[in-house]
Amino acid sequence: MLEKVNVKKKNEAIIKIDDLHKYYNLEGKRKIHILKGINAEINASDFVIIYGSSGSGKSTLLNHIVGLESPTSGNIKILGQDVGHMSKEQRAILRSQKIGMVYQIWYWVKSLNVLDNVSIPLLLQGYDTIPAREKAYEMLDIVMMSKFADKSPLHLSGGEQQRICLARALVNNPWIIVADEPTGNLDTHNSDQIMKVFQDLNRKQKRTVIMVTHNLSYLPIANKTIAIKDGQVVTPDNVKEEEKVEKAKEIE
Repeated sequence: MLEKVNVKKKNEAIIKIDDLHKYYNLEGKRKIHILKGINAEINASDFVIIYGSSGSGKSTLLNHIVGLESPTSGNIKILGQDVGHMSKEQRAILRSQKIGMVYQIWYWVKSLNVLDNVSIPLLLQGYDTIPAREKAYEMLDIVMMSKFADKSPLHLSGGEQQRICLARALVNNPWIIVADEPTGNLDTHNSDQIMKVFQDLNRKQKRTVIMVTHNLSYLPIANKTIAIKDGQVVTPDNVKEEEKVEKAKEIE
């Protein structure tokens, strides 16, 4: 089972983004302004969906939240720590201890089976093989994939591989689960199943979930949405309450 996290209040802001700007330098000394003054707060109990068109800056924002990129100006604080002013090593430690990351593309060690692929984050932290594999098996059980523990992940379906990727993201008992287009390569049935797992992690396991998606049909299941357009947070059209209820029922 996942261990209880230590955030005291469900409405406690654990991520604060203040006037975040990001420029990329191009050839000829030109600069492109990707993020333009982003402000946001994410609470411990939130299921957040970040959405927008391709090139809007949503994935760049996600990369800044998890410390894969540093802001040009502004601040991002996670659990009170200013991520932008951390060293690369400090950010890597923060990700390994507090953040579980799920991507659209799966990265497997081809010579290892499912169980050992899920064990890797713990082995990198110095766990012995047996306790690491035991913990990995527990996470596979949570996402209902333990029966595939001895299989090669390369021989499984897209939906099965995404569940295993989620198990690997959970193995370090993260406070925050971050997903970048996790249903992008899946059909509707498998996408809904993955979203149900995210809902359970948020509601039952009390994890903060932050997801980037282009699939607007999933917006109603989030309690907070962040719409990005041309690098800025914009006010979206309101989602009708009956639509939220209908979509939530479909997923459940």
